[in-house]
Amino acid sequence: MSKNFNAIISVSLLIVLSSTLAGCTSETEPLGEEEIGELSVVLTLDFVDQGNQTTNLADRLTNGSITFDPILVAPNVSAYRVMEALQLRENFTIDVTYYVGMGAFIHTIDGVSGADDWSTYWGFYHDEEMAQVGASSYLITSDTHLSWVLTPSA
Repeated sequence: MSKNFNAIISVSLLIVLSSTLAGCTSETEPLGEEEIGELSVVLTLDFVDQGNQTTNLADRLTNGSITFDPILVAPNVSAYRVMEALQLRENFTIDVTYYVGMGAFIHTIDGVSGADDWSTYWGFYHDEEMAQVGASSYLITSDTHLSWVLTPSA
């Protein structure tokens, strides 16, 4: 009976966890009033040689990249929220996978994904340096420049 009970508990937990993770998608919301402030965030997307694969941004790219006009945010808004707000303002899409303990990982921007074999991925940069945390953990505390660059694996 103990084996059956453990098996039932294990399967039940697996079902609950799967259901919880499956519900992790949500509609993107514009920045709330409390998220709008005076910190200027400039954001660049660099598609490198994949710019011709974009869905909506191709005609706006210069040498495969685009730097958008600043977005103004309050302190402690995450870089991920900046990206969400920008996609609404500039009419492009992002696809995200949420990892427990790590947060949001943006894997597709305007229809361009990193390679399935991870030979390229969307790298997140802050002031031209690879960020040490994910975009959902990176909080804006001063005027800054964020970038997502289609990056080759090392």
